[in-house]
Formats: sequence, structure tokens, C-alpha cells
Amino acid sequence: EDGAVSADGKVVSRMASDPTAGQAAWGYGIAAAGLVIAILSPILGSIADQTGPRKPWIAFFATIKIVSLTLLWFAAPGSNLFLVVLLFSLASVAAEFSTVFNDSMMPRLVPKAEIGRISNMAWGLGYLGGMIALIFVVLFLAGNLETGKTLIGIDPLFGLDPKLGEDARFTGPMSAGWYFLFILPMFFFTPDAVKG
Repeated sequence: EDGAVSADGKVVSRMASDPTAGQAAWGYGIAAAGLVIAILSPILGSIADQTGPRKPWIAFFATIKIVSLTLLWFAAPGSNLFLVVLLFSLASVAAEFSTVFNDSMMPRLVPKAEIGRISNMAWGLGYLGGMIALIFVVLFLAGNLETGKTLIGIDPLFGLDPKLGEDARFTGPMSAGWYFLFILPMFFFTPDAVKG
């Protein structure tokens, strides 16, 4: 799905004056997001099954996710921890809600016997994309706090400064761009339901 949301408990702990407090804030934020998802996803699923076009809903939640992830660039060490955790949580909730509407399109797009295979392939490709992004970050962007070098011994690309957390902060906008790029084919090349 997106590397920034799944891996950034570490980012939050680096931002807090006490890493334990940062991890606790991260845990509370993700728990709250999970609760919102658990409560509202069935309701949104019902809405998806009863109403017409799904793409406007997907676009709405994709916009929330993209904006939230992009704003994480401003999550410098010393930033308001609550706002940073809120942005991560919003991105996580928006991603899951978008998935509800995306999944509800499947029965109209492929034969019933193919839904499981296509869905599994999509999940697999999503995780593969996330792994590619993670490997790129580790090899080319994430600098060691002591040496300033990445895992392969080079300076982080784009002049990112690990001491300012720029290497980690860049993962938010990078994930937003990655998501935007790979959601476009769904908007351009799949039909949407007219009603129900």
C-alpha cells in the first residue's frame, strides 16, 4: 500500500523528545485509525453497494491520502507530534476507505470466478511496488545519522539531510506521488457504475 504509513513509527519516535513517547503516540494514532476503519468501513461498504459511481468516492479519499502524505514533508523534528500522527492516521484511514469503494467495483469489471485472482494479483503488485519504494529509500535516500551516508555509502539523493529528518520526511511526499501515479490508470481505464 504505502511504505510511509506502514514504516513510519520509527519517524515519529525520532521526532519526539523521548522515543518511547513517540512510539506510544504512534501506537495510539494507529489504534484510533483502526477503530475508525472498523466502525465506518461496513457503513461505507453499504453505501458503495447501494449507490452509483464509486470513482468520486475513491477520488475523495485518494485526495485526503495524497494531501496528508505530502504534508508530512513539514514534519521536522520538534514538530507538533499530534499533528504528525494525525496526518499518518488520516492517510491510513483514507487508504482503507478508498479500498472499500475500489473493491466494490470488482464485480462489474471482471467475471465472478476471476475476482479472487485479480484481487490477489493487485495486492501482490501493491506490495511489490511498496518493496521497490522501500529499497529505493534505503539505498538512495535514508542517510545514517552519524555518517550521513546511505546503506550503499553515498550521500542521500536530492541533498536530503538525515540530521534534519529530511530523508524520512521525503517518504511522505514520495508515497503520495507513487500512489497518485499508480491510481491514475484506474480512473482513466475502468468503467464506473451508473447506479447500484
